[in-house]
Amino acid sequence: MHVKRLLNKLGMRSRTEAAVWVVENELNSVVNFGILQGNSMHVPAAAVIHSGAGEGDALLEAILTECQQQGWRVRGLVTQQGKDPQGILPMQLRDLNTGKVFSISQELGRNAQGCTLDMGGLVEAGQVLRNALNEQPDLVFINRFGYGEAQGRGLSQEFTQLISAGIPVLTLVSEKYLESWQAFSAGLAQTLPLERAAIIGWLTRIEPAHLI
Repeated sequence: MHVKRLLNKLGMRSRTEAAVWVVENELNSVVNFGILQGNSMHVPAAAVIHSGAGEGDALLEAILTECQQQGWRVRGLVTQQGKDPQGILPMQLRDLNTGKVFSISQELGRNAQGCTLDMGGLVEAGQVLRNALNEQPDLVFINRFGYGEAQGRGLSQEFTQLISAGIPVLTLVSEKYLESWQAFSAGLAQTLPLERAAIIGWLTRIEPAHLI
């Protein structure tokens, strides 16, 4: 169905509102995958809050490598090359499992003002996450919940599918998109500070049974 007709049918004004509706309805079917903590229900998903740019990339990659060394089946995408302020180097994501690198930016020139994101490259990279749905790994890491996802685009569909399948998802979210993340996850996902102890603590709570 065309996006505009779908929004009109649902009585919604924006893609963001539609994305939130999808997540809330999908999550209603997976509460059994949630982690009970006190009187609240949480799904096994968490976002580490960072201030933007490349903050947190190195720490998260180091922790994910440790998980793999301990026997975790980890899938997902990490940032290989972030946004270059000079507009010269392409933004790149790397498949955690195979090492394949995906370029997700267009070459618009140093002084370009428009969006440099290459949707074709992002769709190709997103296949890593879609494959994870069938592989049922212990953890999926998605490099960012950012502007595109906050607008109901980017990798928002992959986020929704993975969370709805009950597969643990970990990501980074900038402070300016934190409210969008909380709305997107219907308040059922957790937020973590950019601290090793906090991240390890969350991973301990979702440690796969085959490692216990």
